[in-house]
Amino acid sequence: MPIRLPHIFPALGSLCVLSLVAACGDNTNPGTTTGPEVTRFRLNAIVAGDDHTCGINPDGLALCWGGNEVGQLGVGKNNLHESQPKLVVGNHSFVQLTAGAFHTCGLASDAFTYCWGFNVTGQIGDGTFSHRNLPTRVSGQVTFDEVAAGGGHSCGVTIENDVYCWGARGDGSQVEDSTTLSATPVSVGGVHLFEAVATGGDHRCGRTTDGRTFCWGAGTDGRLGTGNLTGTTEPTAILGDQVFVDLGAGDGHTCGLTTGGSVYCWGLNTSGQLGTGFNDAVAEPTLVLSSDFEKISVGGDHTCGIAPTGNAFCWGLNAFGQLGTGTRDNASTPQLVGGGHRFVSVSAGRFHTCGITLEGNAYCWGFNQRSQLGDGTTNEQLLPVAVSASLTLNP
Repeated sequence: MPIRLPHIFPALGSLCVLSLVAACGDNTNPGTTTGPEVTRFRLNAIVAGDDHTCGINPDGLALCWGGNEVGQLGVGKNNLHESQPKLVVGNHSFVQLTAGAFHTCGLASDAFTYCWGFNVTGQIGDGTFSHRNLPTRVSGQVTFDEVAAGGGHSCGVTIENDVYCWGARGDGSQVEDSTTLSATPVSVGGVHLFEAVATGGDHRCGRTTDGRTFCWGAGTDGRLGTGNLTGTTEPTAILGDQVFVDLGAGDGHTCGLTTGGSVYCWGLNTSGQLGTGFNDAVAEPTLVLSSDFEKISVGGDHTCGIAPTGNAFCWGLNAFGQLGTGTRDNASTPQLVGGGHRFVSVSAGRFHTCGITLEGNAYCWGFNQRSQLGDGTTNEQLLPVAVSASLTLNP
């Protein structure tokens, strides 16, 4: 799910800051250090993909860590993984980032949209099908106000409230081929005025300026919320009269947050990711039990939300600890994330989750085979662990 900068955190007076990470040596002799210091560092936004994570620091610079086989970190090279945050090449100042399956996109302050990583279906949007390991400008003359990266596609909402998508464009009823792929942005069309878009594995949903929600793409398991399992390439209204202020799309399910803090989910539910207390798929919006949230994020097969208190809750698949409850038990209702942290944002990836606390510290939990938690290890974590960065002063 795309994350836009919520606000700029004030500097911590007790920490020395060196460009993109906080790192301190001996305070009595600040010009020296005995070696790399592993410290927490501050982020204003964080997004989780399949096996990588990215964030924006207070200077607007993007940092990424985790899997990098196809360049999804944007560091100018392809390698197995990076265990700690690395600066994205290009010195772009980003106002929003979004992480897809194996690619990343961002809106820069220069009004351009950049993407990098896996590109076999054209999801980078530069007119080619070549992987990119550094930020590459999306083709075309349209200016986006929001961008969202999904499985094999990306979408953006223009300042004129039109939705453009690039990459895989099928409805799930056929194998993607040259007729259902677009390596440059293509307008979704229609008469709807959209103000937000959410991208899943092979479906997308948009929220219009009058509060209605439309979905299109693959309809398997009811993920479009239209009451049936039929896929469509045309935005189709979901059932119900709920007005959503936030939307999220996962591998096979979709969720929306109402103005009153209630969450409704629909689609695949094999692991309880709909939060309805049972594991049956539903093809129309269904109320999540005990929901009272200010923000939501939809991952591969799990969902998370932030309550007004700042407590984070997650539900759904938990095989790798992505719910952050200290166990590996799946949950069909919201469960409190452990650790006692208060969060301002949370991002659910495929098998891991990350969040930013009130103080601007980044924490991640869950699957970590590609170091997507950013703690310098490849160990799974059942509870939130601090994202860290090592920095050597005066090497």
